[in-house]
Amino acid sequence: MDEIADPAELRKVFNDGHARSSTRCYRCKTKRLKCRYEFPTCTNCEKEGHECLAWVKGLNKPVPRSLALYLENRVAELEIKLAELSVDRILDKSEERALSFARYAATPFIDAFESSEYDRGVINFPFLFFRSSSLPAPFDSMLDNSERGNMKRFVEEHPPVDLYSIPTDVVQILMQNYTSYHQPQYPILSKLELEEIEARVFESRDSADSYDYAAISIALAISAATLTHKGEKKSLSSSSVLFSQAIMQLTHTVWGNKLKKLQITLLIAHYAFANPYAADIWYTIRECLRLCLDLGLHKEVEMETSTMIDIDLRRRLFLVTSSMARHLSSVLRIAFPIPDSLITVEKPATVDDSFITERGIDLSGPQTKAAALHFSQFRLYETEVHEVLWLNKELNTDAEEWLDEMESKVEKWYLKAEEFAKLNQLRFRLICKASLQTRLRRRTPRITNPSRPSYVKLVNSLVLLIDEYLRDSRSGQVFYLLMGVHYIEEAAVNLADVIWTQSDWILDFFTPDFLDSKFKGCLDLLLRFSERWPDITRGKMIQTLTDIYSKASRLLFAIAKKRSGFESLERDTEVSAQIEQLMFPQNDVLVPEASLHLRGTKPSNVLSSDSMPGMLSVNKQSSWTDNFNVDGLLNLEEYVGLQDWV
Repeated sequence: MDEIADPAELRKVFNDGHARSSTRCYRCKTKRLKCRYEFPTCTNCEKEGHECLAWVKGLNKPVPRSLALYLENRVAELEIKLAELSVDRILDKSEERALSFARYAATPFIDAFESSEYDRGVINFPFLFFRSSSLPAPFDSMLDNSERGNMKRFVEEHPPVDLYSIPTDVVQILMQNYTSYHQPQYPILSKLELEEIEARVFESRDSADSYDYAAISIALAISAATLTHKGEKKSLSSSSVLFSQAIMQLTHTVWGNKLKKLQITLLIAHYAFANPYAADIWYTIRECLRLCLDLGLHKEVEMETSTMIDIDLRRRLFLVTSSMARHLSSVLRIAFPIPDSLITVEKPATVDDSFITERGIDLSGPQTKAAALHFSQFRLYETEVHEVLWLNKELNTDAEEWLDEMESKVEKWYLKAEEFAKLNQLRFRLICKASLQTRLRRRTPRITNPSRPSYVKLVNSLVLLIDEYLRDSRSGQVFYLLMGVHYIEEAAVNLADVIWTQSDWILDFFTPDFLDSKFKGCLDLLLRFSERWPDITRGKMIQTLTDIYSKASRLLFAIAKKRSGFESLERDTEVSAQIEQLMFPQNDVLVPEASLHLRGTKPSNVLSSDSMPGMLSVNKQSSWTDNFNVDGLLNLEEYVGLQDWV
C-alpha cells in the first residue's frame, strides 16, 4: 500500500476518525468543478486530457482511480470477515487498525453501514430512528429538516397508551391478526417468542422487561395499522399511541444481545412501511444491514456449533432484512450494498415454528411461512430490474428479450401468489406486479427511448396500479403508506411523461379523458395520503404535480381537438425540464427559474447556466444518499426530554 500513503499518513487518516472518499475526482475537487465521477475517467478530465485520480480526505496526494475502485469493491468483504472474527469479544489493537483501514479505504459501503458497535458504544436507540422517512426524490430535498416529522412532535400528538388499559379481547384480536397475517410474511419473531413475550407482559407482569414491552407494542401497532377497514381513523390513532409506547420503552432498553436489537429494529422498519411519519425507514434498514454483517448472518453456520432453532432464526432474520433492503433500494434506485457472492446463508424453513426443534426440522409440518420466501423471490426480481436498467448490468441477451423474460417471471410469480389468497397473505400481489411492470417499461438510463409497445404496456400497468390503490383507499386499506406514496408519485410522473412526450400517437390507444382521469386519481390519492403523512404537503409534492398536470392536460386536449389536421405542437421547455427532473432526480438537470416558486425559497446551490440563458441548474442531492455518519448520536431520553411529559 506504499503507493497510496506512507505509515505516517495512514496513522493520520486513522486518527482523523472520519476519513472518507469523495464523489468528485482529485482534479475536480481541487478546482471546485462539478464531477459525475464516471469510471475510469470523469467527463472533465477526459475532455481536458488529464489523468483522472481519486481524492481521499486526510491524504495530501491523489489516489489512482483503479486502486480506489478495487478497494471499494473489497471493503464489504473486509468488514464482514472482521465482524466474524470479532463477534462476542472486544477487538484487539490489530483488528481495530484493520477495521479503521477498511473504513478509510472505500466508499460506498461507508455510506451503507454505520460505524461498528464496538467503537460506538451506544446502548440506546439513536433519535434518528424516530424522525419521518424521506419523501421520494426530488421532493425530499424540497423539504427542510425543521419541517419534517420528528419523534418529539409525534409523541406529543400521540401520547403513549398504557398497555394494561387495553381490553383483553382487543389485545387478542390484534395479536391474532399479527400472528396469522404478518408473522408468516415477516417472520421477525417466531410464534413461540411472541407467545412467551405476550405471557410475560400480560400475565406474569413482573418478569417483563422494556424489550418485551417494546416488542409487543410494535407488534400491536403494526396489527392496528392494518385493520383500517374496520375504521381507518380509529385504527391509525390506536396504532400511533401504541408505537409511542414502544418509543418510551426503548429509551430504557440496554442491548446485551445483538439478535434482539436486530429483531426490534426490523419491527420498527416494518412499522415505518405502514407509518413513515413515525420512523425513518432507510435509517432503520441500514442499521439492520449493519447488524446482520456484525453477526455474520449472511453466512451459513455449522450444525455442530448451533441448534437448528438458532440456525433457522439467523436465516429468518437475514431473509427479512435483505428482502426489505432489496425492496427499498430498488424502489429508490439505490444499489443493494451486499455483493451476492458474499451471501452463502441458506433459506429458512417454511414450516410452522412448532415443527422446528433444536435437533432438526420436520418438513411434514404446515407451510405457514411460505409467503416470506415467495416475497423474497420478488425482491430478487426487483434487484435484477434495477441492476439491469439503472446500473447497466451486462446481459447475455437482447434488452427486449430480457424485458419479455422478466415480464413472464413476474406474471408467474403473481399466479403463484394467488394461492396465498386463501390464507389472507400476499394481499398486495397485484400492486407488486404492476409496480415492477411499470419499472420495466418506463424510461431508464439503459432504455432512454422505449418502443411504442413498451409505452402502451407502461400505461396499462400504471392504470392497474392506480386503480388498485383507488379501490384500497376507498375501503381504507392502504396499509403500507410509504410504498403507496412512492408508487403513486412514480405513476403520476410517468403518466405525465407519456402524455407530454408521446401525445403525438398515444391517443391512438387511450382517450384523453381516460388518461386525464388517471392523473387526477394520482393527485387525489396523494392528497388523501398527506392526511397521514403531512410531509407530502410540506414537500410541495401535490403542488408541483398539479402544476405539471394542468399543463400536460391542456396539451393533451389541444392535440385531441386537432387530430384530423394535426400538426405537432411546440412543447414548453419549462415543463419538459420539470418532468425530466422528476423522472431522473439523481441527475443534474436544467430547470427554468420561473419554476422555482414551487420550491418556496431559491436553493443556495442553484448555479446559472451560461449555455442556456434564463435557465438554472438545480443540483440539490436527495437525502436518500445522505451519509448519516453522525458522531455521538443522542439517545432517546436526552433528545426527547422525557421528564417534560412523562
